[in-house]
Amino acid sequence: MFWDPYFGWDTHMIRSCLFWTVLLCGLVSFVTATEGLGWDYAYLSLYDWALGNTTAVLISIILLLVGGFYFWKVQIGDM
Repeated sequence: MFWDPYFGWDTHMIRSCLFWTVLLCGLVSFVTATEGLGWDYAYLSLYDWALGNTTAVLISIILLLVGGFYFWKVQIGDM
């Protein structure tokens, strides 16, 4: 939870998630680079998959945004 209803933004959780995301991306890049595929192979293959499944990606993004919006509305007591 990045937003605490009592204290506002939870900067510790944001920093923690960013740290683990950077660490995971670094590990993936290191493994693919040492396998001889190039450090960006995982990201390019994810991009190619997203291009091949454009409909599923767009539907997922729309559902996540709508779900996040309604979660926010419930949290602020507007619903």
